[in-house]
Amino acid sequence: MPAENSAQLTEQVKQVARQWGAVLVGVANVERFDPMPPYYDAVPRGHHPREFLPGTRSAISVAMPILDGVMDSPALAAERDMEMIPPHIRSAFMDVVYNRTGHVVHDFMLEYIGQAVGQFLMARSYQALFFPTTGVHPKLQGWTEPEIWHGKDGLPGSPFKYTYGPFSHRHAFTRAGLGEFGYNNVVLSRQFGPRQRLNTILTDAELEPDDLITEPICLRQACGLCLKACYMNAVTSRDDPEVTDYRSVEKVDTDVIFIDTPSKSDPNLCMSRKRDRDHWPTRGDCVRVCPIPKGGKRNLTNRLKDITRG
Repeated sequence: MPAENSAQLTEQVKQVARQWGAVLVGVANVERFDPMPPYYDAVPRGHHPREFLPGTRSAISVAMPILDGVMDSPALAAERDMEMIPPHIRSAFMDVVYNRTGHVVHDFMLEYIGQAVGQFLMARSYQALFFPTTGVHPKLQGWTEPEIWHGKDGLPGSPFKYTYGPFSHRHAFTRAGLGEFGYNNVVLSRQFGPRQRLNTILTDAELEPDDLITEPICLRQACGLCLKACYMNAVTSRDDPEVTDYRSVEKVDTDVIFIDTPSKSDPNLCMSRKRDRDHWPTRGDCVRVCPIPKGGKRNLTNRLKDITRG
C-alpha cells in the first residue's frame, strides 16, 4: 500500500474508533510485539498477535476513561454510614457498583468499538479481530469457583490460572505509544493516568504506527503511593528476591520507559482482601491514589488521604 494511502487509512480507522466512543487511539506495528528493551519480554506462547490472526501487521489500541466520580465515589460511600445499606454488606455492595460503572460499561462499549472498526476494515477487504476487554471466566464442569480462580491440584495452569484474557491490552497500549506501565502493573496515559479501560483490534492492514513515548509518566521512586495503597501487598517489583517467577529480573532500571511492566501483581491475592471480612477497601485504591495526571480532581477516602500524607 502506498505510504499516503496507509496514512489516510490510519486516520480513517482512528476516526471510526473515536466516533464510537474511544478517547485514546494508537497504532503499533506487529514487530513491536517481538522482545524489546528494557526487559525483552517475550509474548507467551499462543498469545502473539500473529497466532490469533496470521497476517497481522498492525494492532490498534483503544481506550476510554473511567470517570473521576465513578472511580472515587464507591470507595467514599463504603467508608460512610448509609441508611439503605447495612454496614455488613456495604463493602460488597459498593464493589458491585464500582464494577458496573467503572468496568462493565467500558467492557461492552470497547467491544462495540472493536466490532465497528473491524467492520470498517472488512468493507475494505482487510481482516480484523478484537478481543474481550477483560479476563474470561469459563464454567468448567465439576470445578468449584475457587478451583477456576486458583487452579486445581494436579493440573497444569498459568500463574493466573484460568481467568485471564487471551491477549494483553496493556502491552498493546504501551506499544501503540499511548503510555507506559506504572509501578502497580497498570498502564498510565498522560491524559488519564491509570484511569482508563482498554481493548485491541488486530488487522492485516498496514497502518502507520504511532511514536513510542520518550518521557516517563510514572513518578517512580518519587511517589510509590500505589504500592502503599495496596491493601494485600499484591504488587511486588520484578527484582524482589522474595517473590521469584518467570517475570523476575536482576534489577529494574527506573531510567527507562516501562514498555514492559516493572512489577508483578497477584490478582488472586488482591481478590482475597474480601475473605472472612465484612469491610475492605473498594477495589482500585492503587488507581485512585495515583497523582497522574497532575492537577486531576480526586476525592480520596480517609485511608488514602492518610497514605498521601506519608
